[in-house]
Amino acid sequence: MSTSVISTLLGALCFLCTLLWAGFLSGGDGELADLIVLATAFAVPTLLVNLLRGAASGRQMWGAVAAERLVNSLLRLVALGCLALFGVLDVRLAVIVMFSAPIVAGIAYWKLLTHPPERDLADNGMGVTPALLGFGSRIWLGAVASMLTGRLSQLLVTPLSNTEQLGLLVVAITISDVPFIVATAVRDVMFGVNSRTADAARLATTSRLATLIGFSGSAALAATVPYWIGPVFGEGFTGATSATWILLLAAVANVPGLIAGAGLGAWGRPGLRSVALVIALATNLGAFLLLVPPLGALGAALAGLISGTAVSVFAVFAAARVVGVPPARFVIPRRSDFALLVSEGQALLGKVRRRQNQ
Repeated sequence: MSTSVISTLLGALCFLCTLLWAGFLSGGDGELADLIVLATAFAVPTLLVNLLRGAASGRQMWGAVAAERLVNSLLRLVALGCLALFGVLDVRLAVIVMFSAPIVAGIAYWKLLTHPPERDLADNGMGVTPALLGFGSRIWLGAVASMLTGRLSQLLVTPLSNTEQLGLLVVAITISDVPFIVATAVRDVMFGVNSRTADAARLATTSRLATLIGFSGSAALAATVPYWIGPVFGEGFTGATSATWILLLAAVANVPGLIAGAGLGAWGRPGLRSVALVIALATNLGAFLLLVPPLGALGAALAGLISGTAVSVFAVFAAARVVGVPPARFVIPRRSDFALLVSEGQALLGKVRRRQNQ
């Protein structure tokens, strides 16, 4: 309950700030300001769903976490597709769909409502609020920095450039988020697993495997995006191709930092993880202010690549020191990694075929 209250208050504060600064953030565009306020209005319920995801991860409920992410993606795809098919899709409806889908997908965590996480802490003789504040006091700065890094690019493009460049950047981010979402899911699993049983070798192996998967997915998207970005998003967005390529590279550069950061948190060093995220924010903001005015969406993408590389370098070296593993083991793939990916892929295909035959 205490976590919900704190999150609700923070969400309300963010909404108030956005309401006051909507005119500046939209570059004086009244319609865009309304959309910004509308999207921010979904902040509070979305924060509560994020809390449920964290509780589910702590309980190793990876099926529920995967279901929530899958339902979220499917709802967006189906809803946007249906609206487009009937010719009623516009920007306002798209915003409503994109920001309401995560809230609806939160139903995947219904089991937590019958056995709240607080009961687990009470069984261990701990209070919810002291435990929350003890860990949160060391991680809150990093969490805020992470959110600002993810949102500042879309908020500041219009004041620094124009709405056309904002549209190109949004398309590029939407495409490049695909490998990033996969890496984030892996990070969440690693944090939950290593919080219970610390295994440095498994952490490093996961970092390499996640980087390989992210690279493969990003390479496939980068090679094909010129052929479908126009038909999917509209011919006016083909100019986002270059920014998409750079952001896909940034997504790959981010992966080792995501996994290493999860390791720092699981090993009881959330403060170092926060430092890494603050570094990401500082480098992103500095590069953003320098590159966006002359380059627009392309400059924003380059800023993302710079910050992603910076956070991965710091997080990997910090995690290597904490867990006692050489930094290279987080990044440089081994022959056994490729063999493991092949065997896991074959096992997954075998499960799919067995289900189809049942």
